[in-house]
Amino acid sequence: MGWLARLLSPARRPEASASPASKSSPAVAAPAAAAVPPPAVPLLLPRLLGKSEATGAELSTAERRAIDAIDGALAQPALPPDLLPRAASVIPQLLALMRQSDLPVPALVQRIAKDVLLSAEVLRLASSPYYRSQGAVGDLGQAIVLIGESGLQSVIAKVVLKPIYEASAGGLSARAAQPLWEFSEATADSASHEAQAAGLAAFDGYLAGLLHGAGWTATLRLIDRAGAELPGPLSSAFAAACEERAHRLFGRTAERWNITPAFRAFAADACLHRLANSRDPLAAVLRRALEAGPAETADPVQ
Repeated sequence: MGWLARLLSPARRPEASASPASKSSPAVAAPAAAAVPPPAVPLLLPRLLGKSEATGAELSTAERRAIDAIDGALAQPALPPDLLPRAASVIPQLLALMRQSDLPVPALVQRIAKDVLLSAEVLRLASSPYYRSQGAVGDLGQAIVLIGESGLQSVIAKVVLKPIYEASAGGLSARAAQPLWEFSEATADSASHEAQAAGLAAFDGYLAGLLHGAGWTATLRLIDRAGAELPGPLSSAFAAACEERAHRLFGRTAERWNITPAFRAFAADACLHRLANSRDPLAAVLRRALEAGPAETADPVQ
């Protein structure tokens, strides 16, 4: 469990290593919006923006302007460095956390107790229905023992990575920030179960579900920066086009987030293939999680 040490220690934080491919990956040509196949699950964009379900197949002038802005960013060798401004600091923290050796429980208690958010999330998870049948939790040490290392991994990922979804100053990205975070939390729980059922590491599924929404954050911020106003109902063509581009933007931003080998492979695959067509194991896990909907209980990754 010692992978917590560097996150909660004042020691230096190592920087995440960027893959050579991520620095020079060629831009992938954007398919036409109308060619995007219907998704297996309801389109997410209307839900994020609190709008009625998307209708119609034709892009409005404002929607075309928004898509052009996203495609312009995707065509560049590198995305704007401030598109996900907190990622530059939180991803190295998570990497440091994952690379630590085991620590005894008393040392973990001492370190976690210094962080109010971590302490609260550890205790919340230990008190969830999944663990409640194993007895009441009296203190932080009991909670850490109860949820184990994999439970702590999910807690730390959630607390450390949430800033990536923080709202910007205004616009669509600000309106969608909280719904997107809630959706990503629920998807992470479902994806961890789907990964475990498929014989994959549950934590890889959890990461895929939790961080895939970062592509939506990037998508909405690009639309905001383009100044595209989207009044009235959204067209289904626009919602579907954003869905496909959000997946590619996730890949472009996360490809250099070398958290685990499986997660990095999933991110690299997202740069090349739509989620619906990908054969990457984590892509299949994520598709099933999205089709199944939120997990019914707050079970941890195991």
